[in-house]
Amino acid sequence: MAYQFSLTYYYITQEHDDYLTSFSEASGDSRQTLVMQYVRGWLGRNRKYYEQLAKIDVAKREMDIDEWVNVVINDGFAGMPDYRYPIADGDIPPNPLGHIVLPGNMERRDINYIHLTKQNYILLRTGIHFDGGRIAHFMSKVVHEHLFRNWQVLYLPQIQAETSNDWLKE
Repeated sequence: MAYQFSLTYYYITQEHDDYLTSFSEASGDSRQTLVMQYVRGWLGRNRKYYEQLAKIDVAKREMDIDEWVNVVINDGFAGMPDYRYPIADGDIPPNPLGHIVLPGNMERRDINYIHLTKQNYILLRTGIHFDGGRIAHFMSKVVHEHLFRNWQVLYLPQIQAETSNDWLKE
């Protein structure tokens, strides 16, 4: 069963917004679908990290796993009981988004929701919680990281091939 993760907006640079528009037009995928794919890819590449955070959270709250999952799905981290044991500085591994500093010149883009599997839904909520709890900020970093890392290698060649067959030469 797919879980609907609601978010109202994210931030994106004008350059990355143009990239997203170009690839959306070339691929036929909506911007919402592309953002959903970026989030799914991020969680897939960093699954072990977010699983580790979830396990730390369960242990520090001393909650039954099924109860913890239920609260995350139904109420989010706002519905969680207090930690029984504080999280110490050394408990949390380095954040894979920690090196991403969002530029100041970003545009706000509206989005309604993305669909995720149960595990990805839980891992996304966990990631947002440990990243500071701001959904738009977390999502903006994921989109920024994805386009920064992948535009030249994965997307630009496809965009260029829309108007030129030079990629077949050589």
